[in-house]
Amino acid sequence: MKLSVFMAVAMAGMASTSVAVWSATGPSGSASEARVDAPATSELVTPIDEPAPIDKSSFITGDTLMMEGRLGHAIIPSDRSSESFLFVDINADATKEAANPAQLNLAIVIDKSGSMRGKRLKNAIEGARTALGQLRDGDVVSVITYGQTADVIVSPTVISSTSRDNVLAALKKVRAQGETCISCGIDLARRMARANADKVTRIVLLSDGEATVGVQDVRGFTRIAEDCRKNNMAITTIGVDVDYNERVMAALARTSNGRHHFVDRPDQLASIFDKEMDALGKTLALNAEVTVDLEPGVFVDEVFDRAFEREGNRLIVPMGTFAQNDRKTLLVRLRVPQGPEGERPIANIKFRYDDLAEAKEGTCEGALIALATTDTTKTSDLDALVSGRLTLSETAKSLEEANLAFERGDRGGARRILQAQRARGAKRKKAAAKNIPKGRAPDFNSAFGKSAGSLGGAAAGFDEAAPARDSSAQTKRNQQDAFELAQ
Repeated sequence: MKLSVFMAVAMAGMASTSVAVWSATGPSGSASEARVDAPATSELVTPIDEPAPIDKSSFITGDTLMMEGRLGHAIIPSDRSSESFLFVDINADATKEAANPAQLNLAIVIDKSGSMRGKRLKNAIEGARTALGQLRDGDVVSVITYGQTADVIVSPTVISSTSRDNVLAALKKVRAQGETCISCGIDLARRMARANADKVTRIVLLSDGEATVGVQDVRGFTRIAEDCRKNNMAITTIGVDVDYNERVMAALARTSNGRHHFVDRPDQLASIFDKEMDALGKTLALNAEVTVDLEPGVFVDEVFDRAFEREGNRLIVPMGTFAQNDRKTLLVRLRVPQGPEGERPIANIKFRYDDLAEAKEGTCEGALIALATTDTTKTSDLDALVSGRLTLSETAKSLEEANLAFERGDRGGARRILQAQRARGAKRKKAAAKNIPKGRAPDFNSAFGKSAGSLGGAAAGFDEAAPARDSSAQTKRNQQDAFELAQ
């Protein structure tokens, strides 16, 4: 190679190397600076936010009976104790039917005291005949009447084509007379019903007056109802006209997991019996029971509207039977202790029942977990659905308190109680409306609508211009509304 050619190639190579080094080091010529100043790919990527925590403050589970559990507050303060609520909402499937319809064990208990004489007793007997007409072959029925004592009109009888006529004939022998021993009638009915306790047992109690013999106070009747519930005997109570004790009749039904009805006119009795028998015929579940296991330190301040048993940190709440489309709820006020930030387990809820649609034991469960934080700006307002259920319970209590005020002769005081609750309900609805869960507006509006409707009707019934009998009838409607609102 000629020298001139060699020198040309060498100079070209040096120039190429200089360009490469300049590109790597930059104009300053510093390699370390080049590594710092070089364009970084991280400058072109948007930082990834931490994922939002999963909300574990509610759940829905189940099959024939669907159970929803909710906490009153999804996010709670960690640096202090706080109040919240536990809400369980159970709904029976409206479309399912029992694979093998349960046989019924029906005890009809009829008031035959002197005040029942005439149309009342006639319509009561007609109502009983309606019930008998809906019993299926194989069901068991007994009929008891009570005045000063209780008498067996029909001993427990298995229904068949021949026995049905004999039972109907026996009803014609009932005559009104004497005092009113309600507890005598219930005691006799439950003794007779025990022989067929493997069936769906229901005591249907009818009365038009105050108990004048035997047990006469609410507490005493509550104890009777507790015994019935523990033996799987629900009591449905039917109050006729305006002279019966609505608190006694409601306590019997509520404590035993039965139903309560007010009949303004005796000719409505047949439809009430028809309604009761229709529900019994659509029974989907028996012996339903909710068990709530609370985490250590979580304290129960109040259990609303339901009988319960307590074993340490466990609540056991019997829910009785469910027919198609039945709904029953449980509301508990809790005190949650302070503790560390992060997930805070509150309770585990288990539900079991005898599933007649699937012919097996039904079970489901779910856990309720809150998030605890020191940032007070992030704590939750009261859950909208829990707020609705709490308002229903408060409305039920206000209706009963207004009844007591009216019975003392204080119509104005009764109306003030109702007005105060209406104002509380409107305030709570406004506050809760901003956080209604998606798709649950109908449930939210239904709860507050029922509350406002019951309060409005009660206030009108207690108006100074209302006749005394109409206002007395209003106390009975109030009690029936209170019973239904608190379910």
